[in-house]
Amino acid sequence: MFAHAQGEYDKSKWIIVGIPSEIGSLSHVKNYIEGPESIRDASYRIFSPIFGDINMEEIYDYGDIDLEDIKDLDKLYEKIYNEIKKIYRKDKKYIFFGGDHSITYPILKIVKENWEDFYLLYFDAHPDIHPDPYPNYQSFIYHLIKENYIEPEKIIFVGISNLSFEEKNIIKEWGIKYYNPLDVWDNIKEISKEISDILKNKNLYISIDIDVFDTGCGHWLEGIGIRPYHYFKIIKELRNINLIGFDLVELFSNEVCDNLASKIVIETIAMFNNKL
Repeated sequence: MFAHAQGEYDKSKWIIVGIPSEIGSLSHVKNYIEGPESIRDASYRIFSPIFGDINMEEIYDYGDIDLEDIKDLDKLYEKIYNEIKKIYRKDKKYIFFGGDHSITYPILKIVKENWEDFYLLYFDAHPDIHPDPYPNYQSFIYHLIKENYIEPEKIIFVGISNLSFEEKNIIKEWGIKYYNPLDVWDNIKEISKEISDILKNKNLYISIDIDVFDTGCGHWLEGIGIRPYHYFKIIKELRNINLIGFDLVELFSNEVCDNLASKIVIETIAMFNNKL
């Protein structure tokens, strides 16, 4: 159980769900399935947030979706979709622990069904928009757009530091807004305001691949990245938005990285509590 989750489902505002899957990964480096447990374990080393307040009775840990017998990618997406749909309520905000990033594919299908109009703020070293023939951890954004679950103009990529030639052409052709790490480092104040202006009065889902940070905590590490400071600065500047939920994925587990992941979860809750 997440240390700060002391609430009951019906009375809680924040619902934590673990999705320990790595079937959507094409990498030979695995252990994504340890992510949910590692984040929970680290939460006992994270105390009161510094960027706001939390009420532990407003946080509920649903536990993990049971995926032990799932070996097929289509069945994985179906299982995640069906399990989330059973518990989903629009009066709650959901936090998903991955797992590789493909878990966001069925999550955003549920989001679209419940929130017809929403924006996606996507923190990742990679845009995951490669035109593979099926949705996986490097292509699912491409498929969500093709399947009309989200419009390209409602996606904001932050921290992109490596993308294929095909992805770069798709982003340019479809007019998707993105910021590379140098943009963020050089212009964090202006970028934070620009993102805040775009998202004002919007429904918002946030997806965080921990490899966006230059802390060495992700599975597919790049030579450059943003810092947690940049993430929190962008979140702090958001105004008048309706947060639908967020996910945190692709943690490469060790004590320092687990602490960072858990800290991001706690502080994100606290920061949005200040805005509600």
